[in-house]
Amino acid sequence: MVRSGPRIDSRLVAAIARLDDGAIPIAEVCRRIGSEAESAGLTRPSYERVRELVHLSRAVREQRLGPSALQLIWEGGGGMRGYSDTMNQLRLPREDRR
Repeated sequence: MVRSGPRIDSRLVAAIARLDDGAIPIAEVCRRIGSEAESAGLTRPSYERVRELVHLSRAVREQRLGPSALQLIWEGGGGMRGYSDTMNQLRLPREDRR
């Protein structure tokens, strides 16, 4: 029986962004992600979820969006950013953030 689940490990999300260059079909990305998941002992993600993440990855890559507000807050709380830098970045439009 094939197992699938709604939660995808962050390593697989990163692998989707790494493997998808826009030239190969999403089905091939899904097969490669499935192989990586199985070799890492993780649950194989569904095709539908991989497809959604590939489209999201492509949209982000095209727009070259800066970090999200959540990511800025996370980095600020983790000590990776200072408070004033975090607040200044939150005031900027997302495409101007760094």
